[in-house]
Amino acid sequence: MSHRDINVLNDYFMRYLFSSKDSNLILLDFINSTMLDAGMKTFRRVEILTPFNYKENYEDKETIADVKCITQNGTVVIIEIQLQGNSRFPERILYYWASNYSKLLKHGEKYDALTPVISINLLNFNLDDNDNIHSCYMIYDTLNQRLLTDHLQIHIIELKKFKYNLLKHDLNCWLKFFTMKEKDNKEVIMSELVKEKPIMEEVQSRYNNFIKNRLMMNEYDKREAYLYGNQIILEEERRLGIEEGFKQGIKENQILTVKNMKNRNMDIALIRDITGLSIEEIEKL
Repeated sequence: MSHRDINVLNDYFMRYLFSSKDSNLILLDFINSTMLDAGMKTFRRVEILTPFNYKENYEDKETIADVKCITQNGTVVIIEIQLQGNSRFPERILYYWASNYSKLLKHGEKYDALTPVISINLLNFNLDDNDNIHSCYMIYDTLNQRLLTDHLQIHIIELKKFKYNLLKHDLNCWLKFFTMKEKDNKEVIMSELVKEKPIMEEVQSRYNNFIKNRLMMNEYDKREAYLYGNQIILEEERRLGIEEGFKQGIKENQILTVKNMKNRNMDIALIRDITGLSIEEIEKL
């Protein structure tokens, strides 16, 4: 492999890997690896619906799935790669699923024209504190666990929780690839993966082709800068939110303390000295 290392979770690279015109077998293998790990049926072939374009508009990124394909039986599979998020992210996942599901039915068509939509979400952050790396959600009756419909299937893969050999073999190999760090010796890791899973030889070849392509690497660098900028903004907003919340908490504590002191008929001047509030502020409480 080349000495130029990249972040394999960069969504531009991931779209190149999974959505290029001849990526069908790689994409099919990843989807089937996810299905097998969840005990679901696999597929024989896929057709890519969102073909990779080396020159992409990042401003449109939030409105489209990273990868979208259709299987031989009409099932639609959407794959999202997300590097950061929060506890409300499940609602976003459901919204994207619903958006794709609703587009299956044209005006005037009957509901039997609808087909299943499978959402696979690769997250580089933790949604919660449980240890589940791969979770699969469907619609079940809460009393008898009877499946209402197989049209909704949502997979959430939390990469930060990944520990090798906790999943079934095929998905283990894929997650070992996804969790490679830029400083890791990728040549050694990929050599091991090729021995374990033959499709990884094609993945390795595509990785090498990508990092040797000047145009794609330029676009990759632009995307990394865009993602880094977003991360800085989010971290600053989070910091300001914490500081504001802390200040608000102090203020509320002061108010409660003043009210308790006044209820005990403490001297106003003494309350002022203890709390730092003005006499006018104290009298208003």
